[in-house]
Amino acid sequence: MKRGRDSAARGVGLAALLVLVGSAVPAYADDDEPDGVYGRLDGDLDVRLGAGAAFARGGPALAAHVSLLYLSSAGLYAHYTDALGTDGPAVTRSIAAGVVVEPLFLGRFATNLERGPARFDLGLDSFALGIGAFWEMPRGGTFTTEPGFEFSIGMGVPFFARATGPVLGVRGALRIRPAGFSSGGPLNLIDQGALLSVTLTWRHIVPVHLVDPGDRLTR
Repeated sequence: MKRGRDSAARGVGLAALLVLVGSAVPAYADDDEPDGVYGRLDGDLDVRLGAGAAFARGGPALAAHVSLLYLSSAGLYAHYTDALGTDGPAVTRSIAAGVVVEPLFLGRFATNLERGPARFDLGLDSFALGIGAFWEMPRGGTFTTEPGFEFSIGMGVPFFARATGPVLGVRGALRIRPAGFSSGGPLNLIDQGALLSVTLTWRHIVPVHLVDPGDRLTR
């Protein structure tokens, strides 16, 4: 029990540290005349890589997250959790992967709704919906061979007034194990493996010209 309490304390401390880091980073002033893009069209591939803490039944765990989005709108993600040997979490490791959509950016930009402040626009446009599969290793067991279903919602708070840079991300995921679809009874989503992740993420816009290698940004 003591190890479980120590694990929870470490998880809460890590989440608090992420918030403190976000508040300590100097904020760059927004553009006087926001262009509504904030660097998101400097390239076509939006790469994000982050780490932090995941909170689920039994206690916190390490969380790592990576996603690749085309035009900051749709793409693929992977999410990993690891209890790092602590005896609190009911699931010692898990891996999830799927597709993610951020539907607001292109629609708001096309209708001239990206009017600033930049961090507000970037934060609002970061609203994400994800659907995928997950595999988990319960305590004392091995990784499941049959995947479960995962549905996630996330948002990110940028530190700067540009897309490229650090982001404090929050992601909630509801998970249903394969047996949950055939149980016939009410689902307890916490017991099914729902988790909340808080991560410090680096976001980078990369020009890889996925659609047409000959494309170049005209300024």
